[in-house]
Amino acid sequence: MSASPTLDGLRENDAGWAVDLTDDGVLHLQFANPPVNAIRTAMFQQLNAAVASIRNDESVRAIVLTGDHPKVFSAGIDFKELLDGDEGVYGAPGDRRTFVRHALEAWYTAPVPTVVGVKGSAFGAGVVLPCLADLVVGGSGTVFTASEIDRGIVGGSRFFARLVGEPLMRKMILLGLSVSGEELDRAGAFAEYIDDDAVNETALALGHRLAEKHPVAMRLLKQANTEVEYLPVMEGYAIEQKWSVAVPPEVREELVPKKKG
Repeated sequence: MSASPTLDGLRENDAGWAVDLTDDGVLHLQFANPPVNAIRTAMFQQLNAAVASIRNDESVRAIVLTGDHPKVFSAGIDFKELLDGDEGVYGAPGDRRTFVRHALEAWYTAPVPTVVGVKGSAFGAGVVLPCLADLVVGGSGTVFTASEIDRGIVGGSRFFARLVGEPLMRKMILLGLSVSGEELDRAGAFAEYIDDDAVNETALALGHRLAEKHPVAMRLLKQANTEVEYLPVMEGYAIEQKWSVAVPPEVREELVPKKKG
């Protein structure tokens, strides 16, 4: 399947990403930034642009993010960039943190479901991306580390709590601890908990299953899920009803054909 110019940009040399768009509409993004898949600011900007480019591209039905390294999913934000100049005025033009925040917001509010396969260790921002996804696949070798406290960085608690809950989040972020795949599984973090060697394959399989769903209904459901996540139960349900009404009648007819006679 042909990709947009924005997606083609992710394939440029040294972009840090490997990209594939399958015939059934699964956009497979893979970290490809050796040696440990650190995430440069430019990579966040590229991710932001890629997600934005599919908002009006109905051919994309799901996004799957994996890593190409056998033991390190991502080392998080490129620490060399922080050392080279993280003293800029917060919110000023060119502030690296703004680019990061906008990319994470785009990922969280992506118009299609997102799946992350975490094979091996993830650090910092490498943990945030699965925390903001819809489905996460991991194994016993999956390790999440929130070491911000030991680097003089504040942030990440809301992201981590979304996936592992408040108590485990506080253990991670206040102590800067690593959490094993087994503990993450007990916390309910994973949609699938399988052998490490099958993490990427299973994540892609989930992406293909999601791509089989009706694209109009799925995009409306994804938008509703994002909007209601932190609302009171009944307030959220009212908004879901609003989005349900927005499903075109022909879509329901296609999904559940009326019986004749």
